[in-house]
Amino acid sequence: MQFLARALSRWWTALVCVAIVAGAILFAGLGSFGLWEPHERQLADKAGHVDAHPAAPAPAPKPDECLKQAPKDATARSLQGRAIELGKDLADSDTGRKLPFAILGLLTVLATAGITMRLAGPRAGAISALVLLSMPLLVLQSRQLDSEIGTAAGGALAIYGLLALGSLGDLARTLPLGLAGPPRRGALLAAIDVAVGLVALVAGLELGFMSGGGLVGVLAPVGAFAVAGALGIPTIADGVRFVHNAVLGFAARIGSRWSIGRRLWPYRRTDNATALLAAAIAAVVIAALIYQIFSLRDPQPGLMPPEREVLGHAIVAPGCWSPALGGAWRADDDLRVVYDSAFEQIAYGTFPWGLLAPIAFVSLLGAAADRRRLGALTLAWASATWIASELFARKVGFTLYAGFPALAAVVGAWLDGVLGGVLGRRDERDAPVPPGALLIGAFAVLATVDVAKDLQSFTEKLTSLLVGGESIAYPAQSELLFLPTRLWLLILGGLLALGFAVALAFAGSRTRYKRLAARIGAIVAAVTTLAFALFWAFGWQRALSINLSSKTMFDTVQALAKPGDQLVIMGDLGDAAKDYAPDLKAEPAASRPQIVSALERPNRVFAIAPESEKCMIHREMGTKPYYVLDNRNVRSILMSNKLDGATDVNPLRTRIQHAEPPNIATRAPSRIVWENKIQLIGWSIPKTVSRGSRFEITMYYKITGSISGAWKILFHFDGQYGRAFGGDHPPIDNLCPTSMWQAGDYIVDTYSIVAGNPMTPKGTLEVWTGFFTGSDGNFKNMQITDAPREMRDQTDRVKITTIVLD
Repeated sequence: MQFLARALSRWWTALVCVAIVAGAILFAGLGSFGLWEPHERQLADKAGHVDAHPAAPAPAPKPDECLKQAPKDATARSLQGRAIELGKDLADSDTGRKLPFAILGLLTVLATAGITMRLAGPRAGAISALVLLSMPLLVLQSRQLDSEIGTAAGGALAIYGLLALGSLGDLARTLPLGLAGPPRRGALLAAIDVAVGLVALVAGLELGFMSGGGLVGVLAPVGAFAVAGALGIPTIADGVRFVHNAVLGFAARIGSRWSIGRRLWPYRRTDNATALLAAAIAAVVIAALIYQIFSLRDPQPGLMPPEREVLGHAIVAPGCWSPALGGAWRADDDLRVVYDSAFEQIAYGTFPWGLLAPIAFVSLLGAAADRRRLGALTLAWASATWIASELFARKVGFTLYAGFPALAAVVGAWLDGVLGGVLGRRDERDAPVPPGALLIGAFAVLATVDVAKDLQSFTEKLTSLLVGGESIAYPAQSELLFLPTRLWLLILGGLLALGFAVALAFAGSRTRYKRLAARIGAIVAAVTTLAFALFWAFGWQRALSINLSSKTMFDTVQALAKPGDQLVIMGDLGDAAKDYAPDLKAEPAASRPQIVSALERPNRVFAIAPESEKCMIHREMGTKPYYVLDNRNVRSILMSNKLDGATDVNPLRTRIQHAEPPNIATRAPSRIVWENKIQLIGWSIPKTVSRGSRFEITMYYKITGSISGAWKILFHFDGQYGRAFGGDHPPIDNLCPTSMWQAGDYIVDTYSIVAGNPMTPKGTLEVWTGFFTGSDGNFKNMQITDAPREMRDQTDRVKITTIVLD
């Protein structure tokens, strides 16, 4: 640990380490998993497509015409499409399309590390880079096409460039201009720094504008730098002093008797001269946005709310496309977006370290010199980007929060300060424990575990992070190393927070064992932070791609296909077949009967159909042989009419049968029928179960008619003191709703139930069953049309047996 800390104390070593780690995480295996569908697939297919029958070109707009959408030659917010096209030109593959975004992600990491290194030291910069790499907003945007990573890259580069241009003062002091104060570096180094800063500033402004537009991509970071530097006003004051004093000095040298006044206080060396440049850039952007978004016209009386007026003219937003904004400003707000909606995106997108950013801001604002400046700069950057993002989302459209590098920078610098004694130098070992260390550690554990727990229930917020809302459902069947993929958020988050809390609690302790515990805690936190970065890139994204990308199905086809085999596809999969199975010519199918007909061919046929069609295909195939080779995709299933070494994973084969299942454990002693359509013919239920244990029940039904609506199966286990426990559930794992069951089907429903808890009273329990629909307070049970009187009750339940709970 000490060796690593010493190595990271040199900026060139720290920068190389950051580049190597970031490159390995962001570039490795870019094309080894498929594009998430439908969003990524649509973006990939759109880029570089040439229409075989192009429509007539649209007439050129008139000079005064109000465009409502982006023209084809628009520059603002066009980086995503341009990057995909550029990547496709480099390599027509998933790797090629994603490569530009990975490069932008690497630039974001390097620029963020550079900002922190300049103001808080090399080691703090390396920590900030690691913190940034642990954030899903960075890793996922760098490795997916649903990305606005150019906005974050542009902001980080622009701010780094403005900081580097501060070396202009050093360069000027090496010249005989009479400026006060010695230069901090030689002329050559200062010139190199200025040149790098100028390139970074220009590149950052261009990337920010092309990706986020003038408001989010340029005004937010540049305006934040200007505000943090007091808009350059101190520099203007120093310039006035310098000129005034220079004039007085010149007058004194020539013996002038003019009474110009006494000398002002001496010129003070400042480092915020570039804030004046940032303020000028921000002013130009603001002027362009106001000019393009709003217009003046005669006010219309009687409107509610009344129109805003200036000098007798109403200020209105006509909704025209703004080349500076990169969108059309709505006259009315999007009420689906509230002014704190970005906080949710920030919390989930910067998990886990982003939760501690507010504490880091307060801590650095109370620090000394450059660290205080870093705290002010990052706070302004993060806040300005939040405000711009909220305005854009409410008035224009969806955008991703691009201020997360600021959170990484401030957290990295803060961690370097509070854990300095744990991380390395001997002179830091006796540093006092930070004020409120135990409280901060407890907050870190509770906040991290709480957010990770929320993500177990609302995982769609994370799967849909890059597209907004909850449009990408989390595939509940997704697993990583034999555990549910989302459970790793809780495991890794808990380990990281616990390690950090231990390191923070004992940081600066003089006791040997406490110092060792602090070091172990810091190591655990550092390793877990790196594990989070690897998890987003190679765990989360890859595991979910199995269920959200069609590549896994086409990989199965490629592995099994032989000469003469055919591939039939129903549904819109875009260019997935061309990308993932180029050796097979896909035959399109417009309807389900075509899929059924293809599966009846004598030669081997692979058929891909929408997952929603699986129940009807199973019904129409009847007793004809067909097999499901891959059902992991949430939108499509892969079927074939021959196994030939493959494995049948058809989940309906044992659940919906076309002949009466053999070996029914207990047959119904009497006829039990609901609505003359569902007949209970038997069941398998254990006679004795233990309290708190899990047991299985299997029910057998014969379908005698079409069923309207989606019904659930009720199971009530009633004892002497009322309901002991229940087992209500959708039948057959919710694979096919009851509305898709057809006459002649035999339904086999197996369900696992927990037998109450250790406090549930023992005794004999009556087992009641039936069908119901509705929710709490509005239940409706399916009517029983045939059953012995002694087996039924007035709520259309049937008592089928009893069990002993011991």
